[in-house]
Amino acid sequence: MDVLESVSKGMRVVDLAGKEIGTVEKIVPPNEKAELYEESVTASEQDLINLGLSSIFGKEPKVPEVMARRLFHAGYIKIDTHGFWTSGWYAAADAITRVEEGTVYLSLTSHDLAAQV
Repeated sequence: MDVLESVSKGMRVVDLAGKEIGTVEKIVPPNEKAELYEESVTASEQDLINLGLSSIFGKEPKVPEVMARRLFHAGYIKIDTHGFWTSGWYAAADAITRVEEGTVYLSLTSHDLAAQV
């Protein structure tokens, strides 16, 4: 069973240090077409520039291109951190160690997640 199938919007998210860092805002399953998109993007430098700009100015996930590719391949959750200075963090499905009793447990610290954006 895919770990993302066990995750629901609003669940608490706990980092590797055991600190509650927010709640699940969005769940995005793996995108099987990501490789086809990558192949078409790498064919054009202008498309790479557009992808970078869209990740900064609106389209999600708002992370660097390499991380966005990883998230699309693995599937991910967006975490609402309830912070004034953050617009949310993203965790790939493979960073989820377990889901139990309404809580998502991650193999990353909040510092690791913040460094991705």
